[in-house]
Amino acid sequence: LLCISIGLGVGWTSPYLALLTGDDPPFPVTHEEASWIASLLPLGRLFGAIIGSLFVEYLGSKMSLFLTGLPLIVGWTCIIVATSVTWLYVFRILAGMSMGMLFTCYPLYIGEISAPSIRGALVGLIINGMPLGTLFGNIMGPNLLMTYYGIISLIVTLIYVGTFPFLPHSPHYFIQRNNMERAEKAMQWYHRKADVRYELEDIEQFVQATRAVTLRKRFKQIKEPKNRRSFTIIILLFTFMQLSGLNTIIFYMEIILREAMVTSIAPSSLVVIANAIGIIFGCLGAYCIDRYSRRILLAISSLSVMISMLLLGLHFLLLDCGYDPGDFEWLVILSVLIFTLLCFGLVPVPSTMLSELFTSDLKSTAGFVSSSTSAIFSFIATKTYQPLVNIMRHQYVFWIYAAIMMISLVYSLIWIPETKGKTLQVNLLR
Repeated sequence: LLCISIGLGVGWTSPYLALLTGDDPPFPVTHEEASWIASLLPLGRLFGAIIGSLFVEYLGSKMSLFLTGLPLIVGWTCIIVATSVTWLYVFRILAGMSMGMLFTCYPLYIGEISAPSIRGALVGLIINGMPLGTLFGNIMGPNLLMTYYGIISLIVTLIYVGTFPFLPHSPHYFIQRNNMERAEKAMQWYHRKADVRYELEDIEQFVQATRAVTLRKRFKQIKEPKNRRSFTIIILLFTFMQLSGLNTIIFYMEIILREAMVTSIAPSSLVVIANAIGIIFGCLGAYCIDRYSRRILLAISSLSVMISMLLLGLHFLLLDCGYDPGDFEWLVILSVLIFTLLCFGLVPVPSTMLSELFTSDLKSTAGFVSSSTSAIFSFIATKTYQPLVNIMRHQYVFWIYAAIMMISLVYSLIWIPETKGKTLQVNLLR
């Protein structure tokens, strides 16, 4: 539900930016203001990453996830009462904060409660809530007043905040607080079996080994080759994800389709179709992630997005050369549909590996680093898109994304370690 609510915040962007910059907006918004509306969400995500890492450190991953819903409640209230662009700025910052907190906290929570055999699938299924929310947003946006959109989204968030506290804390949480009885009950609840002694012993040994770590020791740990390599992997994976054109395409998709002169299908309808296919690929990725190599999923996804960006750039090049746009509409439609393969590997794999590569005392730091990396590069990609288009035209911007995906393809095949099917402890002590 939380991912769906945040997805609704993402899905709000494409239809309502097109409306607000169109001929009959509910209140006037300039193209510069629209650019800030799009980019303030990733900027808010940076603040959320900082807050989320502090919450995880002192409150635990479960309580941090609960608190993630609170900024969204205020944000959706802003949408309901919005009468000027200022309300939209506040909404986007708060929605971004929730997103930053989510991506800092939930991979760690999943790593603590799930068995290795299903961890990747569980991360993938949960993260698919975001494209599902985005799909709902793209469907509702062209058909609902912004006020009603905000009311529906607020109800979803309130249901999450009202139900999530009933889930137990993770066994790690209770063992860290020397409450073995509740740790056993939590393990039994999450793993659905009566005898969990061996799992508890493993977790207890693991927690004891990582408990007495001072800030100075933590910095020393970060400098260790294995941890430095893990941080490098996570930073690069989240950088590739954001510089793939992810938020640029999602936020500006309807506007891009109009500028590409797509007329055989309504741009808003193609946005809905693309998001629906993205969900299918996301579910397929969740199914495959614990059955096949994570590196293969990343490679397939990177190659697909690279091809998509090359085709999209080719279409705009042909437009600039004076060709009839109707003859090459299929290039745009095909590129948008291929782009949805991003949900197969580039989106779920980084979060899955985040839950597998770090000791518990470094998890909050790793979550902060990954979420901050995503926020910074998402903001850069989103805020620079329109200025770059104005300077160098659409095709060269999309070809830059394609070049980045080529680097991601090579990196995923050569340097990414395989963590599939290994316990949290084995990955951390490798």
